[in-house]
Order: sequence, then structure tokens, then C-alpha cells
Amino acid sequence: MIKKIIVIFSMLILSVGNILACEVTFSISGEQKASYRVGEEFIIEVKVVYTHRKCEIELSDTKFKYEGLKILGATPWKEKAPATFVRQIKVMVIEDSLAEANMFLTLSRTCSKEGVLGSIKVNKSLSQPNVSQNISR
Repeated sequence: MIKKIIVIFSMLILSVGNILACEVTFSISGEQKASYRVGEEFIIEVKVVYTHRKCEIELSDTKFKYEGLKILGATPWKEKAPATFVRQIKVMVIEDSLAEANMFLTLSRTCSKEGVLGSIKVNKSLSQPNVSQNISR
């Protein structure tokens, strides 16, 4: 009986890695400002960490949406450590009536292991630094 419990417990522990979704974080490279003016350019670094052994979707299938920003360019995904991938995205602030005070860059990865949705919000007009992240699964 104890052997069965140990085997079941071990299988559960090993399968947890296949259940969890990816982790995603955002950061602004270089000096982080309180706000950015129309026409200013900066780089957002996106980091995706696999929390499971094998991902069923490719990094190239990661979707990005944005408001108040124009994408000027992006590096390819680079593996910085095992199961840790980084991509830098160069953006420019644009005049956008929908994103008058805030700009957003949103990432989504949809898979059967929950997927991940993350975003970074950057202010256009606040005087104090206010960059926030929202990660949901």
C-alpha cells in the first residue's frame, strides 16, 4: 500500500511541470522614465520562462498587441538560460486617441496548459515613474 502511494505521489509531482503555464515578465531597457512623449523611442524586454518541460507551441507563435505604440523592430527570441527566452522590442510613442495617457504592449500564448497573457503599461503624462505589469493565466 505504501509503495502505491509513493508511486502515485511521484507521478503527480512529475506531472506538475507539464500542467503549469509559462511565466512572462516585461522590463524597460535602459533608463526608465516617469512618462514618454510622442515620438520618443525605448526598448521593452520580454522574458518568457517555460515552467514545463516541453511547450506545445513555438515562441514564434507568441502574439503581441499594442496601443499607443508603434513597433520599430524586434530581436529574435534568444535562449538566455535553459527554458528562459528573451526578446527586445523597440517601440515609439505615437499619437493615439485610444491610448491618451497610457500605452500598452500585451503578449499572449495560448496552449492547453493554461496559456499566458501578460502586459506592460507605460504612462505618457504622469510625473512619477509608473510602469506596471499584469500577468494572468
